[in-house]
Amino acid sequence: MARRLYTADGNPCELVEVLGKGGEGSVFTLQGTRDVVAKVYHAPLDRDKQTKLSYMVGVHDEKLLKYAAWPQATLHESRGGPVVGFTMQKVGGMKPIQSLYSPAQRKQEFPQRGWDFLVYAARNTAAAFSVLHDRGFVAGDVNHGNLYVGQSAVVKLIDCDSYQLSDGVNQHLCEVGVGTYTPPELQGKSFRGVVRTPNHDNFGLGLLIWHLLMGGRHPFAGVPQKEGVGETIEDNISEFRFAYSASQSLLLPPPNALPLSTVPGSIAGMFENTFTVAGQQAGRPTAHQWMVALDELRSSLRPCAKSKLHTFPSHLSTCPWCLMDGKGVSYFTVTPIYAPGEANNGTPVRIGEVWAAITKVPVLAPVLIPQARNPSPQPDPLPLGVFSTTAKHIMSLSLTAITIAIWSAVGGYPLIYLVIVAMTWLFVGQFGTKAKTEEKQRRTLVREAARKRHEDAVKELKADSGVDQVAAKRELLNRLKLEFDTLAIREQKDLAGLRSKAEQRQRTAYLERFYIEKAVLPGVGPAKRAALQAFGIETAAEINARKIMQIRGFGERIIQVLLDWRDSHERNFRFNPATAITPADTQLVKSAVRKRAVEISALMVQGLKDIRQGPEVREGALHRHLKTVQQAADELAQAEADCKALN
Repeated sequence: MARRLYTADGNPCELVEVLGKGGEGSVFTLQGTRDVVAKVYHAPLDRDKQTKLSYMVGVHDEKLLKYAAWPQATLHESRGGPVVGFTMQKVGGMKPIQSLYSPAQRKQEFPQRGWDFLVYAARNTAAAFSVLHDRGFVAGDVNHGNLYVGQSAVVKLIDCDSYQLSDGVNQHLCEVGVGTYTPPELQGKSFRGVVRTPNHDNFGLGLLIWHLLMGGRHPFAGVPQKEGVGETIEDNISEFRFAYSASQSLLLPPPNALPLSTVPGSIAGMFENTFTVAGQQAGRPTAHQWMVALDELRSSLRPCAKSKLHTFPSHLSTCPWCLMDGKGVSYFTVTPIYAPGEANNGTPVRIGEVWAAITKVPVLAPVLIPQARNPSPQPDPLPLGVFSTTAKHIMSLSLTAITIAIWSAVGGYPLIYLVIVAMTWLFVGQFGTKAKTEEKQRRTLVREAARKRHEDAVKELKADSGVDQVAAKRELLNRLKLEFDTLAIREQKDLAGLRSKAEQRQRTAYLERFYIEKAVLPGVGPAKRAALQAFGIETAAEINARKIMQIRGFGERIIQVLLDWRDSHERNFRFNPATAITPADTQLVKSAVRKRAVEISALMVQGLKDIRQGPEVREGALHRHLKTVQQAADELAQAEADCKALN
């Protein structure tokens, strides 16, 4: 027989079926409606809780109901009796937020949703908290279990009856919380009597947004760089060890984690302010600020040429999800995209004509470097008191000749005249030496500066001429042609690989259905489950003793618990040869090969255009750089002539 309760207005409500049961109460369907359910508490409520629920019923509005499963009417055993529960909107067709941000669960629950969808869900999560905070309410117990998301990225806050709020007379506190979502300033403290603030909520909000954007990994889980550091996520939070921050070096990100540079600098800065001491002291980014930032991010996303799920921020030059796929870490299901203009109809891709045209394009000759207009310019005159070596030699010879002439005419001891000649050469050689040395240093510096300017100008001309790029493009085209010619062999090998690995693939797919998050694992609490997820271990398929041993805080006992759990499921696996290779498996291989053929064709067509434009690019560069290079050559020739003038 259905249980009957009454609203505060005296209207009867018939409880029909139990939808779910928790430690505090049970949720029931109601007769006559599919959209509203009832939460009924197991134990009688104290007066404070009854007052709180009655107040919450009176303050809900349309916007609040859009984002939260807010109490809509109190329920009573009898008309006018004490509050025993409340009605709220049914969270139908929605999944816990972890089902979306967890790569393993997303492949099952949201297989056709890409990163743009996660960004939108993050934006809506921020919107939900913004609505809450605008009305003076604080969630307090922020965690992944209190937020649900639908297939349209709509989010809904649940367990609202635990929120902190004031009814104008009493402050109703939230005295529960999850350690891995608790801000540093509250870590290790009892929540009893603690008045939460929106800034406390903003730490948990930042965590939820991080999970959605960064592959579901916890920002305070990583690889410790010092003994005694990083034993638990809670310890890392309390010490502000944000693993992805450059401001600390005691904790580094786990292997194959997305770098912080995956998101734009503005978003990365908001994460820094959320997870470091700056957020505690000056205030973390608010829910509204996150809304604005995520709307800007959504408007600047770029599509990936390989998968419609691989949208990414416009500041990145390459798709981060493709890079992760190359490392064996798959964040999204495989949904290939074909090049624009190519029909996905199995038509053979032909590149024979393209390759023939490529081979007919002449090799691009190097760019001609402009020379000095006057290779032998007149050197600048030497300063007064500075004589060249040649001038000094002429002067010394002239004085020697005069001395010999005097000796011939007058006579005398030859030794005296030899001394005079020697002194003359010595005097002339030393005359103006300091001034000449200084002038030589000056002219040498001028020459070296001129040579540097000339080398830089020539280097810029060569770089801009595109000759090296065209040569590299030709080499790439050769490799692409070779790869294209071997695609048929690759397809046969991949199809053979399906047969050889059929049982292992089927076993992995079976084990991927069992999530660590939902398992009963003695000694493996929420913090350890979050740590496992941060290292990419989410299902029974990823459990590996050697891999888990690398995570701080996991000893032999806990590892054995995980291994036993995995083995308990693996024992129930039965290989089915009839479904070992499905048509979808075969089609996936053929689609991947054809996709690569189309990619190669598009690259070769573009490459042909690039090398044909080589001469035009080269001549354009010469025209742009001619004046600069020629002027640098003229200056170098003049500097060389000026240096030679000293000799």
